[in-house]
Amino acid sequence: MSRVPWPVFAARLAPPARAALVMALALLLTLPFALVVPQPVHAGSSDPYLSDDVPRARGCIVLGRAWAGVKVSLVQQRLGTTHELERYGSDTQRAVSAFQARRALRVTGKVNRPTWKALGFTRSFCMDRFTVQPAVSAPVSANERIEAMVSWAREQVGRRYIWGGAGPVGYDCSGLALQAMYAGGRVLPTVTTYQHQRRDFGTASAIFDSGMRRVPLDQRRRGDLIFYGPTGSITHMAIYLGHGRVLEAVRPQVRRSSMWGHGVPVKPRVVRPFGR
Repeated sequence: MSRVPWPVFAARLAPPARAALVMALALLLTLPFALVVPQPVHAGSSDPYLSDDVPRARGCIVLGRAWAGVKVSLVQQRLGTTHELERYGSDTQRAVSAFQARRALRVTGKVNRPTWKALGFTRSFCMDRFTVQPAVSAPVSANERIEAMVSWAREQVGRRYIWGGAGPVGYDCSGLALQAMYAGGRVLPTVTTYQHQRRDFGTASAIFDSGMRRVPLDQRRRGDLIFYGPTGSITHMAIYLGHGRVLEAVRPQVRRSSMWGHGVPVKPRVVRPFGR
């Protein structure tokens, strides 16, 4: 039986059959591509993703013993319990209870909206919902995202260090890094500024374990996140600027400094929020 060349065979088909054959072949050619091309990660996933819109943080927290951060710091300054260093401890709780009793408020030892207002704050009770939005939008290169992250972080230099702080009044090391990543469009669904304000939540460790790419320390480059601490724990993190310099939040304020001046070991791997 002689074989008919493909062009001749196709030419002999009636027009409807020829069109159907072309459509079938086109579908067949695209099928393998569809099977191997990964789908983009998006909101709703537990994996890190890039976005032009960072979900606003859950907030309006009623302050009690579980919490730390900017609102706690403001309350402690007002009531004279700053020695608890932004953690809502027993002294702060007693001071709040005494204040509530003096103002004929319901005595709970917790700072809710009425107590916040009675304390005389002009800032919103929901200031803890502060969420930096991306300074860039897709399509944009990894380098542009890195520069947006670094630029935003640089603007915070000189702001107060506040343990558990994620802005806008002050920051700790991981709160600064988290909001800086937002400025570049990186979202971590498993790490939020709401969680960050919990005393029992290790934000730096959670960022390290969030699923972003890790690379060896000797391959670090601008925009990477550097981590510090003894074996088995992370006690500090910073944004790498290049040439051995980092941008970080340490007491008393956000600063630029050498990456080596902390007196604790540098972790052997860094996290890369943007690029490969």
